[in-house]
Amino acid sequence: MKRFQFWWLKLSCFLTGYNFYILSNCSEVSSRKVKKYAAALLIVATVWAFVGYCFCSRYIKLGPTGSISGALIAIIIIIQIERQILLADKANIFLKWIRVLLAMLMAVVGSLIIDQIIFKDDIDKNKIAANQKQVNSLMPDRSKEIINQISQINASLLIKENERKILLNDINKNPTKQIIETTSNQVPITSTTIDSSKVSTTKTIMKNILSKTIKSIQNPKFEQLPLLDTQIATLNNQKINKENTLLELKTILEAEIKEKVGFLDELNVMINILKQSVAALIVYIIWFSFLLILELLILIGKVNDTDSDYDKTIQKQMSIHLRKIDLL
Repeated sequence: MKRFQFWWLKLSCFLTGYNFYILSNCSEVSSRKVKKYAAALLIVATVWAFVGYCFCSRYIKLGPTGSISGALIAIIIIIQIERQILLADKANIFLKWIRVLLAMLMAVVGSLIIDQIIFKDDIDKNKIAANQKQVNSLMPDRSKEIINQISQINASLLIKENERKILLNDINKNPTKQIIETTSNQVPITSTTIDSSKVSTTKTIMKNILSKTIKSIQNPKFEQLPLLDTQIATLNNQKINKENTLLELKTILEAEIKEKVGFLDELNVMINILKQSVAALIVYIIWFSFLLILELLILIGKVNDTDSDYDKTIQKQMSIHLRKIDLL
């Protein structure tokens, strides 16, 4: 039990910023005061960890890991804000009024986020009509864009089909092409010459003789047909996909709008719900009051507390150090 109290006091000092070694030499009253501040700080931090997690998960879409990081950041911010009051001098009135104003702002923000989570189903019901208006406003432009794309594909298809028709006509008229092949063969030619002495000389000379051969081959344009057929098939698939998209455009737009959860959109819907429903307004006021009182809990406790021996020890240390400085 004593070990638990030791670690709980150490954790309380860590959260509040109090010096554990000084506090351990002070009375139980000072220890109880620090534990009281730490308990209030943990309550506030827990609430804002929940708010930070829900906000990051629902609106920023960070996933579980990112949402936990957002909750930790919210806890750190809250602890640092509350330390401004816990470690401040009581005479600092300006800081206290700033904390009151900040508490009101934080209560407004926190209650709005919590109410959006509580009234999630009601917000979704009211968003159906708003989403339908957005779909109707987006439909004409998106439909026009897809129709233009289909028209471009049809124009390309017409060009390719005309090319194929011309190519087939040429192939049907000329299924084969005649080509002339020229070959060169060396043939020995012997010649005899008689000089003035009536001596005959025989010479053999290799002479190139050209021969021409006419061959029939398949029309080379046959090879262009597979490429054209592939291009026409690709364009037809694109056309079918665009036509299917046009038919399912309304469903696609509804899914896109429903997938994108906007904080401002839900905030506007939430404000309309509060205007129309007294019960929703009462729930919002209850959450706002709860968070406001919770934010001011430490400030109220700090204002009403009297100086403990811990505070007097700190002040005594400061006066001793000031005296040392004067002596130096």
